[in-house]
Amino acid sequence: MAKIFRKILCPIDFADNSPTVLEVACKLAQGPAATICLLHVVPVAPVIGRVPLEPYAVTGHDVKAELERLIARTGESGVQFELLARKGDAAREILRATVELGVDSIVMATHGRKGMGHFFLGSVAEKVVRESPCPVLTLR
Repeated sequence: MAKIFRKILCPIDFADNSPTVLEVACKLAQGPAATICLLHVVPVAPVIGRVPLEPYAVTGHDVKAELERLIARTGESGVQFELLARKGDAAREILRATVELGVDSIVMATHGRKGMGHFFLGSVAEKVVRESPCPVLTLR
């Protein structure tokens, strides 16, 4: 018997492929009680002493309003959405939300970095796939 995905976690970073990732999550959500949990994690800049290593231009950004605009772009009406915003390490917060929300699966983007970019930035998708307690679908 095929597994029905009723609660899907869809981490969104507002990259160019975010609408595609959300559309795929909507197609996988089945049944009248299907819910897609949209999660955006605002990164916290690493600090040495009192100086941040890298500035992040997220201040004043209304994450939930952006997520609502993304939903409106898909035109999806048959799925319920739960909007979440958290601060911290993206992979850690995605994995924490997976357990807390009791999701059936995760649908997320991967940026396909290789070489030094992957070495310095790491791969959120790779960490999530490696440690997730549920199936993960990654889209490039």
